[in-house]
Amino acid sequence: MAFNPAVSDEPPSHQPVSFAAKADLCESDIFARHLQHGLLIPQVVDPTGALLYTHDNCGLRTGVMLSALSLKWSVTREPEARARAAQTAAALRMLETVTGVPGMTARQYKKMQGPGHDEHPSWLSRQWHQGPVYRWLGNVSTDEMTWFLAGLADYVLLCAEGRERARSVATINRVVGRMLDHGMRIVEADGRTTTWGDCSRESAREPLFCLHGLHYLKVAEVCTDNPRFAAAYEEYASDAHYLEQAVHCYKLGRAKRCWADYDWELATPGFDFLLRHDSDPARRDLLTQGLLEMAAAPNANLHPHLCTATFGLGGKEQVREWLAQFDPQTADGVSKGWYHWIYWEARSAGIITPTD
Repeated sequence: MAFNPAVSDEPPSHQPVSFAAKADLCESDIFARHLQHGLLIPQVVDPTGALLYTHDNCGLRTGVMLSALSLKWSVTREPEARARAAQTAAALRMLETVTGVPGMTARQYKKMQGPGHDEHPSWLSRQWHQGPVYRWLGNVSTDEMTWFLAGLADYVLLCAEGRERARSVATINRVVGRMLDHGMRIVEADGRTTTWGDCSRESAREPLFCLHGLHYLKVAEVCTDNPRFAAAYEEYASDAHYLEQAVHCYKLGRAKRCWADYDWELATPGFDFLLRHDSDPARRDLLTQGLLEMAAAPNANLHPHLCTATFGLGGKEQVREWLAQFDPQTADGVSKGWYHWIYWEARSAGIITPTD
């Protein structure tokens, strides 16, 4: 019988009552059915390996999962959480390795000779590259880069030790270093800026990309202890226009009609990391103002509220309501990944308890 990715071979079960039970179910299902070469995809993987699926946001989704597992380890110290985090970090680091260019990452890789069965015509159709073993998708955007770095940063700071930590630190150093070499732009092998990769001071694609630039530099500064990144962060953060664009990325983005529905989950990791690690009180006050602007938006999704709740600025009720309403039985792999991360972010911040 042909494999149907939309059909589960597991018997239906009752939705778990507790937040923790739902998080456990999401994690178990992801590792059982939604990892392809270690990368998180929304489809149910083919257990025979005959079909390999395309998903152009693998770097983002897998980074979210690595962050969740690192947070889980920091709370529980469960050996399985650390082992799964190491497995996930290896898959994420492979996004750099497959390109053959130090510091350049891919969106996805598939161990195959292509093209694949589901590589349908799209704006990324010409961005596939074929290597001797792996087929990989280029033209990486800030969507991918944000969670690639957020996941590795949480792994380095909360979970990894020894060689594992050193490998991830080296990856961050190369990736952000390559961006900085090109004026904080994500670039292809030939030096061309990717479609959604310009975080430069001169020509940042949109206000949100200024927040990304500061986020990436601070991640590299904190995780690598390389003074180059500390100096670059101060240079960029001291640029009044660049900082204003970053702080008010939601308000300015809306005014310019360049704020997308998914930008909430791309902005909040930057606000969170900068509020934790920027030592300048005046900048932290400005960043808090920008975060509260986002959270006050009438159409804001859960992410800004989770971030404000983390810093004691309101939003706990929205987080609890979202966790209560989530049904893992009807969710795809990506949605389960988000629940898993939101649960462990909330647990690590003390927003919820193990018995909720």
